[in-house]
Amino acid sequence: MTEPMTTTASTLVSQLSAGEPDWLKNQREAAWECYAALPSPRLEKSDLTKRGWEFGPFPEEVSHPQAEDTKELSASLQDGPAIVVRDGLLDSVSNLDDLSSQGIIFSDLATAIRTHGDLVEKYLGTVVQTTDAKWTALNSSLWRGGVFLYVPRHVKVEQPFHFIYEESAEGKGAFPRVLIIAEEDSEVAYVETYITNGERSSGLVHSAVLEVVAKADAKVTVVSLTQFSKGPTNYSVRKALLGKDAKVNWIVGDVGDGYTVATVETLLKGNGSNATAKYLGIGGGRQHMDLTTSMVHSGRYSLSDIVMNGVLLEKAVSIFRSSTQIIRGAAGASSEQYDRMLMLSGTSRADAIPMLLIDEHDVQRCGHAASVGQIDPMQVYYLMSRGISELTAMKMIVWGYLHPTIDAIPSAPVRDWMIRCIDRELAK
Repeated sequence: MTEPMTTTASTLVSQLSAGEPDWLKNQREAAWECYAALPSPRLEKSDLTKRGWEFGPFPEEVSHPQAEDTKELSASLQDGPAIVVRDGLLDSVSNLDDLSSQGIIFSDLATAIRTHGDLVEKYLGTVVQTTDAKWTALNSSLWRGGVFLYVPRHVKVEQPFHFIYEESAEGKGAFPRVLIIAEEDSEVAYVETYITNGERSSGLVHSAVLEVVAKADAKVTVVSLTQFSKGPTNYSVRKALLGKDAKVNWIVGDVGDGYTVATVETLLKGNGSNATAKYLGIGGGRQHMDLTTSMVHSGRYSLSDIVMNGVLLEKAVSIFRSSTQIIRGAAGASSEQYDRMLMLSGTSRADAIPMLLIDEHDVQRCGHAASVGQIDPMQVYYLMSRGISELTAMKMIVWGYLHPTIDAIPSAPVRDWMIRCIDRELAK
């Protein structure tokens, strides 16, 4: 592990906590101590020992122009509430005027701490714990940029809320933090996109944390899409806590050629809670994707499903871990896992590691299925026999494989952007 670049960590913590309430300053300092004490992370089949841990100093302003993807995507979101952050600094907000009449709060996290500090203090760090991993401790200490979304009880919002985070070489590491609170019987969709503006220095760290509190009967859809380029190590932790009869739908996508270690975890604590997780990863170049999707059942008659799809080109590597844990007392729980990966080159590599951890005899259903392989040549031959070229036939098969997840994205502009990103990867 290397020391932060040019600026000491204590200086960074002091700079970030200047003007913040004491509770947050103390939280940052305790998190830094935790980060320093935790050992370097180790994951099966992912070599993290050679990856750097450099960050800072953080820029005080963003001087470079927006990335084309950021410019195009933000322009297409003019009809809905959206927040754009670049290198940890608030860039723009749009269409937030009509939210306060419904009691909805949607703002960058720093503003929310100033205007709704008691509410943020009550929930920040209650789902994603500082001690969960070394990179969550780092984020808890140095988070900079992010959003806060609060939906009152019985409020149902049809329009998705958007968050765009752009990261460039000037950023010197990225630490966005997102907190979503859905009160009883509320309904909301949140869509975030992470965009990199060109290649960045190796050794830098991107550590993102997203935590969701879904109370009784709440319904939350969370879409998190990343387009990372090579250079830094990108750590992402997304975690939700579900109350009675609450439902959370995850849609997570990773497209690019970066080094990504990501976790999506759902705690089905309430009786009758329900969660689904759909993941797609498109890897090119020397991309490394290490994803763990976990469902932890402690509520009775809770239900979960995991679907993970990967497409690998060139020398990309993926490790997909799907885990279902049914704790003793979670009677009537049920869960299914489906891990499927396509390798479009002979030099790519994929591993599927499904896990079932069941400590309750009264289970309705619980199973998993995993497949890793190349496209069936007979499918290609069938399409070519209808006058379709081999390249087009392969793309058609890949898109048939990915479309169910893409179609589930509740934002048409983001869905179209993701399709363009995938098309760029498949055209390489």
